[in-house]
Amino acid sequence: MSRLFFFVCILSIVWACKDDHKPEEQFVYLGPVMTVDDLNVAFTDSGRVRVKMSSAKQLKMQNENEVYPKPVYVNFIDENAVEYSSLRGDSGKYIQKENQYIIQGNVFFFNREQQQSLSTNELVWDPNKKIVYTDKKVQVNTPNDQIIGNGMEASEDFSTYKFTGGITGYFQVDSLITQPDTAQSRVLN
Repeated sequence: MSRLFFFVCILSIVWACKDDHKPEEQFVYLGPVMTVDDLNVAFTDSGRVRVKMSSAKQLKMQNENEVYPKPVYVNFIDENAVEYSSLRGDSGKYIQKENQYIIQGNVFFFNREQQQSLSTNELVWDPNKKIVYTDKKVQVNTPNDQIIGNGMEASEDFSTYKFTGGITGYFQVDSLITQPDTAQSRVLN
């Protein structure tokens, strides 16, 4: 009987010491792993600067994607080191897997050589294919035309373009201002 008593005592001690606490859930941090202020990046090709990109803030995420919560500026530069096209948006992001930049909010793209501009709410820049495109509503202004459409694709310098979702409006004008008027900014819906 003493063995039985001893066994019951050991069993009750083990039972009393059993930890009834559930393991704590591990916290998974999904925020940025690095923050950069006043970002200025130059993209080169054959030893010359081809594109300059800047933003007041960059957030580098764990999956190597990047987020630009402040305005983004992309300037395209020719062989003579002259900026010929510029792209601007309220924010942006870089998707590493696709090597694409998505510029969002009040996007304005301007080609100085051809004096034409593009306005939309979102534009994707693919540096590998050297194109920009969107499936959103877009407005293109040239010195003589204003064209409104849904979706478009253009060369990265915005010298050539095509509407992919059809043209919904076309206007011919004598002279159209293609440079941005920051006092009267307009967003397409």
